[in-house]
Amino acid sequence: MRRYPALYISNFGLSLMKSSPIAIQPITDKTQKLRNDIQVLRGFAVLIVLFYHAKIGFFHAGYLGVDVFFVISGFLITRLVKDGIERGDFTLSQFYFRRAKRLLPAAYVTFFGTIFLAPFFLASSELNDFRTQLAGAVTFTANFALWQQSGYFQGAADLKPLLHIWSLAIEEQYYFLLPASMVFTPRRYWKSASVIAAIASFTLCMFMVDIKPIATFYLLPTRGWELAIGSAGAFLSAGYRLRRIAAFMFWPAVILMLSLPAISLSSHHPGLDALLVCLATLVVLLREHPLLMRGPVVHIMSRVGDISYSLYLVHWPIFAFLANSWVGGDEISDIPLYLRFGLLLMALFLGYLLNRYVEEPVRWARIKVSTRVLLPTLATSLAMIVVTFAIGRNASGPDYAFIRRVNFGMNESCEFQSEFSPIPACRNSEAPAILVWGDSYAMHL
Repeated sequence: MRRYPALYISNFGLSLMKSSPIAIQPITDKTQKLRNDIQVLRGFAVLIVLFYHAKIGFFHAGYLGVDVFFVISGFLITRLVKDGIERGDFTLSQFYFRRAKRLLPAAYVTFFGTIFLAPFFLASSELNDFRTQLAGAVTFTANFALWQQSGYFQGAADLKPLLHIWSLAIEEQYYFLLPASMVFTPRRYWKSASVIAAIASFTLCMFMVDIKPIATFYLLPTRGWELAIGSAGAFLSAGYRLRRIAAFMFWPAVILMLSLPAISLSSHHPGLDALLVCLATLVVLLREHPLLMRGPVVHIMSRVGDISYSLYLVHWPIFAFLANSWVGGDEISDIPLYLRFGLLLMALFLGYLLNRYVEEPVRWARIKVSTRVLLPTLATSLAMIVVTFAIGRNASGPDYAFIRRVNFGMNESCEFQSEFSPIPACRNSEAPAILVWGDSYAMHL
């Protein structure tokens, strides 16, 4: 199998982003050094996410794999932009086109497959949510769409086929802001700006996580610190002192990365465990340890890392569709273990096929920016949204989405997830004598 430079694999794909030069040229050792250790990190991150989603093994905090990918993504994309600016050949238009060429084909194939299967597996209410998820995925705002679908009265998370796209949207938004900020910021301020951005975002995250935990989880301002940690690492000079520090911290970092997914240090996420795993990932990236460069285990993990983007894309719709069709419950954990393990193997197989026949061929094809490329891409995006909103519209029988619609009682603002506030919308007189306090079963009153 042909190996490709790791620098141009922007995240597990954790992002509907874009990549590779306008006219693709093979990259030689003179331009980029293959980072096998980064592919190993990717393989590890995507596997713990898969096992966590499949509820297999001891990875009770396997969601930390996404945090690992955020750091890797910030590290690599910042190096890419930094090197281009320093060479004098960086342009924003080329950057955005390269990211689109790198990641959109595999994402769009996944979306079309999900659209085709959705009417067979989703009830009308879940189908309505899916339409919004798809529109968010195509416009890189899936994190906002899923944030709005995460209230108490919304459908179970395990039933949403595009739930995992929130992380891709966050990365795309970061990728949109980072290059422009670097272009218009003097180089001497790059490092300090990335550190300040990371500290500011982390501080906001810690302040908001107890007040607005869902918004904190889904939105860039409170998750950007994880990518900014990677960006700050990309600006660090690989001098003697840094190598000594990275060498000293390498094994503690590895122990943290292996143990944290099996335990939970925080009652909320992101929290202390996310901070520790992000810092541990940065140490491993800076160390470039020879142990992660060769050997049979490294070889297997790096191969998984090669297909990590495609694997991440295809795995969750498979689990979500089965959860929608499983009568025994609406969560992945309600499905028998042998079926979950089978879905895991299916995801690995489909991820390989998507990488082998879509992601890599398009990535290395000689395609240039032109209206002949941009217009069909735009038309494809619009077609997906139109088709999604059209499916299920002509179905006969009861409108279960309407029957199961949310009952907010007197007003939607009366759904409190934190401290109660006696706002005017939640009372029917200026001097009410009775307080009705309860959950959704009390709303009909």
